[in-house]
Amino acid sequence: MRPAALDSALADASADAFVFVGPAGDPLVRALSGAALPCRAAVVYAGRVAVVPERPLPDYVSVHDDARILDPTATPAERLPDLVGDAVLAPRTLPHDAALYLDNAGVDVSSTDAHLRARERKTDSELAALRDAQAAAEEGMAAAAALLANAADDPLADDAGDVTAERVCRTANAAMAQAGADPETVVDTEGSIAASDPVPIRVSPRVDGYYGWLARTFVADSDGGWERRATLAGEYAVDAGIDIVDVGETTVDAAADEVTAELGSYGFPPTAGTGTVHGVGLERRELPVGDDIVEPGAVLAVRAELDAEKTVWVADLAVATEDGVQRIGDFPRSVVPKPDY
Repeated sequence: MRPAALDSALADASADAFVFVGPAGDPLVRALSGAALPCRAAVVYAGRVAVVPERPLPDYVSVHDDARILDPTATPAERLPDLVGDAVLAPRTLPHDAALYLDNAGVDVSSTDAHLRARERKTDSELAALRDAQAAAEEGMAAAAALLANAADDPLADDAGDVTAERVCRTANAAMAQAGADPETVVDTEGSIAASDPVPIRVSPRVDGYYGWLARTFVADSDGGWERRATLAGEYAVDAGIDIVDVGETTVDAAADEVTAELGSYGFPPTAGTGTVHGVGLERRELPVGDDIVEPGAVLAVRAELDAEKTVWVADLAVATEDGVQRIGDFPRSVVPKPDY
């Protein structure tokens, strides 16, 4: 997280600190401290970060160099008034008990979204984690594709039995876990899979808390019909959404509109195709979104989804740089799964 947005907001509001209290694993606590904490904690940012956990932290938890861990207390929020001055900024999601402790101590609390803006542009270390997460996503997608490609008969089966949506999910998750990521897979079908069934798969693994995002649709025995045309439309729509972005000028909504328009150019009705673009980081969906300008350092999920005769998903992760928007990873978009990518 880049703290410049917080520094600017504090200066503009004449506040001396940014405060928050979050549960175990909270993404904002992680962004401020640099660590996924295993318990509830209060955090204070005032140029440096102070962390008050509700219990002693285990040795394996390591915060970044600009953060210091204070003595734990069972109610971290009650420590906030002692750590700040007369005025603070906080998210609208500041817990009620924290707001009461501050108010009772006479501290003025103003809401801000500066913490979200601070996470909008990724640092080099954050980009490295996102690239690792996307590499794990490709491992998971490749494993799911291999399961479908190596099966035979109708419905699909192999030596382990029928290929089901649950098996596809487990296979992808196992591969991502083997790659060192916390896995997550969504398969948009149920039960046993027929050879001609489209199998939309989305994987969003995490590495160091940062999400990858990859979606593909496979048909084990495709006749090159509707699903192939839909997949091509999704492929070119995602590319169009990436290519249209003039970094520092184009909004996220404009990129999403281009994805949707490209789907329509393949003859699909407007109600059947959806283009979606949004930021990705410590959460699956974060800034930039909507009318936000795409700035250097932003990481975007660019998604094309069709839901007409059947469902087809194509989605990739991309990073905005001074030179444009570049796709992260290079997983193929072919509708026919291969046993080895």
